[in-house]
Amino acid sequence: MPSLGMHLSLTQHMAMTGGMTSSVFPLVERWLAADSDRQKALEYVAARKDMNRYHSVMDFLLCETVEYYHRPCLAYYAGKGKQLRATVSKAEIQRLQAILLRMISVAYIAFQEKRRLSWSAAREQALAA
Repeated sequence: MPSLGMHLSLTQHMAMTGGMTSSVFPLVERWLAADSDRQKALEYVAARKDMNRYHSVMDFLLCETVEYYHRPCLAYYAGKGKQLRATVSKAEIQRLQAILLRMISVAYIAFQEKRRLSWSAAREQALAA
């Protein structure tokens, strides 16, 4: 298993947007872009996840937080699916954005507190709210 430092250097090259989600979560993107520690917090909680399977940070965050979207994302990558904005309502995008904001907030708090938190525990907290 790669060390956290190695993991961070690999994910620094991943685009924030693109892929299936293609900038449909502007509040999440702005929140993450506002401070590099916020991006580090996401990587901190996702240390055991393979972020590089995804085309963007937003694709990763959506598919690993709301697992229902994992399959449509892979279909999109294979040229057999549509971007998210073409398949869900604006209301669903807003609902998903709220979940993703909770997810990265939970990760950020754990990162600042230097508290161990698994992805599944963070996900559970984000989905429960």
